Amino acid sequence: MRQCAERELKEGDKMVLKRKVYKMLESVVGPENISDDPVILTVYSYQYLADLANPESAKWMPAQPEAVILPGSTEEIQEIVRICNKHNVKIKPHSTGWGFWSGIVTQGVIQMDLRRMNRIIEIDEKNMYAVVEPYVTAMQLQVEAMKRGLDCAIIGAGPNHSVLASCTAMMGYGDKGYHTSMNNRNLLGVEWVTPTGEVLRLGSLGSKAGWFCGDGPGPSLRGLLRGWHGTMGGLGIFTKCATKLYPWAGPKKPEIRGQNPQYEMVVPENFKIYTIYWENWEQQADAMYKVSENEIGYIIWRACTPMMIPLLLGKTNNEYYEMMKGIYDMIETYRYYFTVVLASESKRELEYQEKVLKSIVEETNGKYFEYILSENMPLILLAIVTQCYNSRIFRLTGQFHTSFGAATSWDMSVKGAKIGEQIRKKYIEEEVFHDDGCGENFWGGPYEHNKFSHFEGLFEYDPIDPESRKAARKYIEEATIAVIENKIGVPIGPGPELAQIFGPIYGNFHSWLGKIKKSFDPKNVSDHAFYAAPEEKPKEKD
Repeated sequence: MRQCAERELKEGDKMVLKRKVYKMLESVVGPENISDDPVILTVYSYQYLADLANPESAKWMPAQPEAVILPGSTEEIQEIVRICNKHNVKIKPHSTGWGFWSGIVTQGVIQMDLRRMNRIIEIDEKNMYAVVEPYVTAMQLQVEAMKRGLDCAIIGAGPNHSVLASCTAMMGYGDKGYHTSMNNRNLLGVEWVTPTGEVLRLGSLGSKAGWFCGDGPGPSLRGLLRGWHGTMGGLGIFTKCATKLYPWAGPKKPEIRGQNPQYEMVVPENFKIYTIYWENWEQQADAMYKVSENEIGYIIWRACTPMMIPLLLGKTNNEYYEMMKGIYDMIETYRYYFTVVLASESKRELEYQEKVLKSIVEETNGKYFEYILSENMPLILLAIVTQCYNSRIFRLTGQFHTSFGAATSWDMSVKGAKIGEQIRKKYIEEEVFHDDGCGENFWGGPYEHNKFSHFEGLFEYDPIDPESRKAARKYIEEATIAVIENKIGVPIGPGPELAQIFGPIYGNFHSWLGKIKKSFDPKNVSDHAFYAAPEEKPKEKD
């Protein structure tokens, strides 16, 4: 990477990183792996959802990093953190950097890009886990896992997301959660460089017993490290982790056909796919509970009403809008649906699962969606298994965000969808949100065979239009208030602001986050913009 090492630092200059500190960091990673070039810094301030942190901009964060550094090992990270502690410099790490929570909000922060740490260290087939570094993506891990008859969770961000980040420092739901759970519940052993430069190894790894367990022996730090939303880079750097893998009944090398931008997966003989709809939410919920109670199915998934069908099938926006003309009339009829994928290595078991499913559909007055039960199934299967087409939602307006999404019962999730629909409708009528014809536009499903469920509401807006950006922030505020008033649970959404809102309702967790931050990061070296500020002790009165 090119440097501007000779740039003169003047008082009031935006660049505040002292040249002595820069040189110390450079000695750790080498001159090719650190930069303060203005072009490089500008690139790192371009982020998805940056407008939520910087209302005056469509895509740019409110601040740029003072430098970007690319460590290549745990040892290098440890040394960087020690230097930053000594010289009171803040650090913000990111892996694949999917979202504004990966970026810089205030001046005086170094961006630590972990892309050089990109190895799958181990796949343990017998104990069904993988050990990865920060820049291993879900798609990379899935390809290697499938060769061994295994599969990994992939969150809604799509197959390009960092497995380690979603396990340790972030969160996210995915289409396969019924079978593969979600990554903030898949975390096993962890290697963690704390904000003071110590290296902690959690779970069985701390006892030199391998990566297979995230807890003990004795008191566990996994909950402190992980929490629900994650630390978002605000409590050190996670350098390696183990994540659970799950059985994959499909071929070790799935047959993929087609060409860019439209690929599909040939449906294996031992897979059956059904899309079923009901007359109302209540019938749909009854069916979902029955399917889960009978422990059948590989995937149960409900996309954002039928709007997602033309978005998946249409290779261009023109094709999408042509398909939407024919589907608007179908939306109300088919909106109470979900897709079920059955899979088994045993022919008899697959036949049994089919019989059970058909019996449940009959009991709950369900009907089969013939529009889906067609030649489009190979494309739908690829979309669900790999989540490779999730990014197509950007085609509509260039930006989208989400709301609601608490981990709760399906009945409570549906309650959130009904409320979200009424809030969202107002913004569509004002023409500040995209009219996708979807009503509530919620997606989700059950997790871990319906131990809990999730349903989150998407909305698409124009990041170039100031009024549309303003509406997005206003909608999030309204949705947050609605969640509290209707007791739906903690929604998707990181950061100190939401922690301050929901903390008093849920055991004062915001206060505990502040205490944890203060204890583990006394100099506040890890950027806390999307985690929690260190809790300061009240000053004693004279």
